[in-house]
Amino acid sequence: MPSLSPVLPSGEQRRVFHVAELEKLGVSQSTSYRRSRADGPWTRLAPGIVLAAAGPPTVDDRIQAALLHAGPTCVITGMHGARRYGLTAPPEDSPVHVLIPHTRRVQSYPMIVIERTTRMPQPEDRDGVPCAPPDRAVTDAARTWQTRELTEKLLVEATQLRSRCHPSALAIEMERGSRRGTGLPREILRELTVDLRSVAELNACRLLRKTDLPTPQWNVAVFDANGRFVACPDIWFDDVALAVEVDSFQFHFSRASYAETLTRNSRYAANGIAVLQLLPRQLTDRSGTVVASIRAAYDAAAARQRPEVTMRASRT
Repeated sequence: MPSLSPVLPSGEQRRVFHVAELEKLGVSQSTSYRRSRADGPWTRLAPGIVLAAAGPPTVDDRIQAALLHAGPTCVITGMHGARRYGLTAPPEDSPVHVLIPHTRRVQSYPMIVIERTTRMPQPEDRDGVPCAPPDRAVTDAARTWQTRELTEKLLVEATQLRSRCHPSALAIEMERGSRRGTGLPREILRELTVDLRSVAELNACRLLRKTDLPTPQWNVAVFDANGRFVACPDIWFDDVALAVEVDSFQFHFSRASYAETLTRNSRYAANGIAVLQLLPRQLTDRSGTVVASIRAAYDAAAARQRPEVTMRASRT
């Protein structure tokens, strides 16, 4: 049997083929289909497309199969498009979502979603895969009727690509495209108009909006009287110089992160800044207690003389 080892643009050995391509390499179509039966060493990934290798298909194999199935001028979008930009919230086992021009007709297949569109985006090459721009990919992922939890994680993580996925850019993309499935992501985006960086901060924002406490700032940089950087608190009540930090075990209690947290808190103390630390789970499991704690910390901070510290936006 001829060697099946063409090289992909990414430099990886090719594994996914049209049976017509394999025939040109000397493998008859009957052999390809026989090897792709349920008990064979290969796997059928789409009509006429096989994984010419033993074992289960990888994510890259499924993407390559979707590209072959969709044909020329197609673009990967949705969950797998978002993952190509480094997002981790989209599940690896999501169907591969592919955009094709509206004039073409290609049927979807299990684990491959084909969407015809009059708004074909200019593709961006991501390791050899043509992908929709990040705001389009994230928007297409968010409107696929996912749970609130997953949709929040996706949109919050996406907005960390600040120059590409600002909440306003995502909202504009949703206005331009199909409105089907956009109710939940639109609601979440309205809440992301403040400078939030995590789902925990989104939960805190919702919680504080229900109280009569002053509206805080989010993720602003705080400096001492001499202009030296102090910290960038998650939540900042500037009128009383109160910092509220939502410190998760995952991100703050490795050996290095724990040391950084102690150093940060020392800077707060040295500058007379009141600080309250919360855990993300408290925001949902003990919301009443959290509100009472923040209120008590705010009142205590208001009762002392405000230190000479200033704030400014930490990013644009």
